[in-house]
Amino acid sequence: MRIINIHKPKNCTSFDVVRNIKSIFKENKVGHLGTLDPMATGVLPIFLGKATRLIPFFNESDKTYRAVFKFGESTDSFDADGSVTNIHDTKNLNSDEIKKTVQSFHGEQLQEIPAFSAAKFNGIPSYKLARQGLDIPKKSRSVIFHKLIVELVDLPYIQIWVHCSKGTYIRSLANDLGRLLKVGAHLTSLERLSCGEWFNTSNSVGIRELE
Repeated sequence: MRIINIHKPKNCTSFDVVRNIKSIFKENKVGHLGTLDPMATGVLPIFLGKATRLIPFFNESDKTYRAVFKFGESTDSFDADGSVTNIHDTKNLNSDEIKKTVQSFHGEQLQEIPAFSAAKFNGIPSYKLARQGLDIPKKSRSVIFHKLIVELVDLPYIQIWVHCSKGTYIRSLANDLGRLLKVGAHLTSLERLSCGEWFNTSNSVGIRELE
């Protein structure tokens, strides 16, 4: 059984990592836990060969993240890779209001799935349709925020630590937070720190190290 906890670098897809692992280990059957967007970094557990059968047992694992949000700008993808859709003044924002609003997300929430995501619509990944400028019906899913900590406020940016259930979109959290504060916001940086109790940054390995 081969399982490798990869620390995904920025500006590559989760599929890019899988392709590299296939090449390094000459293994055709490779899977991973929890897709990370190209801009995101961090923990991406990879399962090779017969170990792929174990993926369903790990799929329900909680995740932890460290993220940076920027207030004052909303984007169509809810992150910095998208196009700016709205710009707002942030001069009336203050640290106490931000922290209070962040804590309002604690517990179970109904979260909008971004149009630019791997979630499928009529069997097609919605990001492919969004890139064509097509309208995609909004979908939501129930997620749980177990803990949220605002680690730094340096307006228009904040840094936040998040412990959440599987399937949570941190960029949707950024968008929802900006909407509640009426200034807009989007995700500018994201690192996944852990997947469950088994995989974390301390026991992860980079692709170059692996090679």
